[in-house]
Amino acid sequence: MGYYITGHGQLKVKAEDLDKAYQAMLTLQDRNDLKSGGSWSGGQEIEKWYSWMPADLRTIPSAAEIFRALGFELDEGDDGITIYSYDSKIGDERHFFAAAAPYIQGQFDWTGEDGEFWQWTFHSGRMMEAFGVKTYDHAQYVNVPERRDA
Repeated sequence: MGYYITGHGQLKVKAEDLDKAYQAMLTLQDRNDLKSGGSWSGGQEIEKWYSWMPADLRTIPSAAEIFRALGFELDEGDDGITIYSYDSKIGDERHFFAAAAPYIQGQFDWTGEDGEFWQWTFHSGRMMEAFGVKTYDHAQYVNVPERRDA
């Protein structure tokens, strides 16, 4: 079960900001109130974690590897990283991106399995999430063209 989503865009983290973005995301380690995964025994919570992530985020060595562990495809270069694609079930991605928002630039468009659309935009150190619907303003019938024999 779960809600399947796809996303694409161009989110950039400059090389000089990668460690700061990493440290910002590691601050989520102690935010059990944001974690959606966990294990219980005898009705007692044993451990909590973020979806698709290890219980201890500090076992992931870099910002790029955190984004990969979340399920994002990205390119790495001397100038930093560019996150460009996601194709999986939804998890706790937004918390990591919101934490690293001061170091991210760009836009990412999402589509949910039920046709819902939303977008993340990073600007002035903040993450904005906007929701929308796809509309069509013009419709016309399409006919099969008449056959032309040469």
